[in-house]
Amino acid sequence: MIIQTIVIEDEEKSRHVIFDLIKQFTTDLELCGTAGSVEQSVQLIESKAPHLVFMDIQIADGTGFDVLRKLTSRNFELICITAFDNYAVEAVRFSAVDYLLKPIGIPEFQEAVERARKRINEKTKNQHIDTLFHSLIQQSNPDKKISIATVNGYEFIDMKDIIWCHSEGSYTTFHLVNNTKLISSRNLGSYETLLCANNFCRIHNTSIVNLRFIKSYIKGKSGYLIMTNGTKLEISQRRKGDFLNRL
Repeated sequence: MIIQTIVIEDEEKSRHVIFDLIKQFTTDLELCGTAGSVEQSVQLIESKAPHLVFMDIQIADGTGFDVLRKLTSRNFELICITAFDNYAVEAVRFSAVDYLLKPIGIPEFQEAVERARKRINEKTKNQHIDTLFHSLIQQSNPDKKISIATVNGYEFIDMKDIIWCHSEGSYTTFHLVNNTKLISSRNLGSYETLLCANNFCRIHNTSIVNLRFIKSYIKGKSGYLIMTNGTKLEISQRRKGDFLNRL
């Protein structure tokens, strides 16, 4: 699979070093953006939803950890890069795949990428298995139930009872018609294919809505929705066109 990759680095020379390493020593990493400030980095990651992020710890107006704290979802593999090894402990706290010191060595780069690649492929495989499991349930159940993976096993709920769901890092929260919530141990992307084939639409990197429960659509640069339970949800510019077509 192609691994969508973002580089967060404010030094031009360092950016080109990473670009060259990606070009020379990988065939499946595809650069889909680069940024050098905290806000630019957050916006880029939220809009591109990459598989892998190379992130320098010290950037123009803050640190890579400032970027991580501002993200609504961290559903990607992370490789931290810096010239200062005193950041190692905090890098580990954010579960970085690896911690590379400048100047970056070729063997260290290749090893870090390989570890990230294995995690990404394993995550993708698990999502495919979940999708298959959901599909099998749909074929045998005319009431359109969905199986929600939780920390304790699976919960089976009617799709018609889901108002909307949103990403909570590597977890997903389902908001139901009886004003209850169900938290899944899987990320939002694990459910996107199945839900969007059954009258749901992803309106944001963090949100999927049941089109049956939309009360109002408010126009704007991106626009937003008001659901029947009163929840107000932003529509991202990237997904606005698809949403309007579905609507």
